[in-house]
Amino acid sequence: MPANEENTKSHNNWDIIAERFNTHVALNKIHPDAAVNIYVGWPFFFDQIKYQTEFLGKKHCNIMDFGCGAGDFCVKLNAIGHNVIGVDSSENMLKNARQNSPQEIKYVHCDLSHDKETLGNYKGMMDIVTAIHSIDWVENVEDLLSGLVELLDKDGLLLFAVFSRSHVVDSLKIKDLFEEFDSDCDPQNGVCNFDGVKIPVYIRESAYFDGIMKKLKCFKVLEYYPPFPDVFFKTYKWTGSLFPEMMILGYRKTD
Repeated sequence: MPANEENTKSHNNWDIIAERFNTHVALNKIHPDAAVNIYVGWPFFFDQIKYQTEFLGKKHCNIMDFGCGAGDFCVKLNAIGHNVIGVDSSENMLKNARQNSPQEIKYVHCDLSHDKETLGNYKGMMDIVTAIHSIDWVENVEDLLSGLVELLDKDGLLLFAVFSRSHVVDSLKIKDLFEEFDSDCDPQNGVCNFDGVKIPVYIRESAYFDGIMKKLKCFKVLEYYPPFPDVFFKTYKWTGSLFPEMMILGYRKTD
């Protein structure tokens, strides 16, 4: 399938499951797949953003959230004073974001793995670029990371979360979400099956990202595997793996 056709199909798939990741509903009504981001990823991201803001000696930062989905993370960053841009490849997700966000948050429809020109005006302007479970779906990840790094100013921070390999291995054992992988014990390429909507996913170790980011002149500042908090299990019926779902990595741009 030509790249542009595959890209369109991927966009349509995300549009189909946009409501699955809509966080602009009552907290106990949010789908567990989206709630994991809220309970597991967001607290750590907020802490790191606070540290980066202090490190740069600023009160507020320019932040781009790549793969912003319904935009609730952007809304919360905006509420504490940051200048925020949300980017996503799904028009349906961005529709939710725009309908539930203050006007000062800018949302951009773009798939950076195929289109670097749309975000060209933001090169070198971001203090922080975040990506929460949005890099996992990109095959040509080196080009993507290069594009994200270009958006950062000197000493800017790229902070992203991807699926941890241990979580995927355990999920394959219990037959939850992940399937059609090349290996059960060393999974790299497969799909996530969101109730019949199958989206290709790519699992990578931290050393793989370290090698790419070193070439991009970024040095590693953190690697963390946040556990599921008890409040998550009290709020949601979770049948998935209990192994940490996220591997969170942070890299600082050196020039």
